[in-house]
Amino acid sequence: MISGEELRRLAKANGLLPHQQEKHYMQTAVLYAIYSRIADELVFKGGTALFFFYGLGRFSEDLDFTATAKVDYSQLANSITSTLGVLGIRNEVKEKKPLAGRNIKIKAEGPLYRGGLSQAIVDMDVSERNDVVLKPEVKEVVPIYDDLRPFSVPVMNREEIAAEKIRAILKRVKARDLYDLAFLIKKGVNLDSGLVNEKMRFYGEQFDKLTFANKVAGLESVWVPELTGLMKTVPPFKEVADPVLKATAEL
Repeated sequence: MISGEELRRLAKANGLLPHQQEKHYMQTAVLYAIYSRIADELVFKGGTALFFFYGLGRFSEDLDFTATAKVDYSQLANSITSTLGVLGIRNEVKEKKPLAGRNIKIKAEGPLYRGGLSQAIVDMDVSERNDVVLKPEVKEVVPIYDDLRPFSVPVMNREEIAAEKIRAILKRVKARDLYDLAFLIKKGVNLDSGLVNEKMRFYGEQFDKLTFANKVAGLESVWVPELTGLMKTVPPFKEVADPVLKATAEL
């Protein structure tokens, strides 16, 4: 395990708060545990994938995956526990099964651990809908941490992440989904109506522009409160929402 001093140095260099850098360290270690020992039946996706590989301008806290085949969760938990243990990180892994997936919570005594409730917590959410449509892109992680070796990760195609972000905006109230979708649109990622509707099939629904616009409008009240802890400067809501509404109006 890296030292608290080294972690604080990295946090300063990367423009992160120390606890965010610690979480990033743990996220990287968990990903290493998964992909250095387990096959690629877990496709990495969501905001943290965008943060790791595409320069997303906000910190992302959870690890999100879609399972493309049956996953041995006992083996997965053992891999995480043993890998973190080898790194000198005491940890506890707990699993629960929500609808259409699994949640794995990792509590770890990281570089900033000072007892009590100061554990670093990483949440893994695994979707078992088996609805990956496009071929994942294999990305290499070259960790900035001296105790972790490079490894490869199958990452969901950005067009498919965008489609899932549209579905997420329709199904929950999270400002980060709108921010992430706007980020992808700004990067020139194509929005595909067929792909969006494929993602909506799980709910027996199709994309509706008016419903989507109303859902976007409803995010304004949570915009600043939610994003303040994830980025240094929160952009004006309208500045982000308008390009998204314009792009989705063409679906």
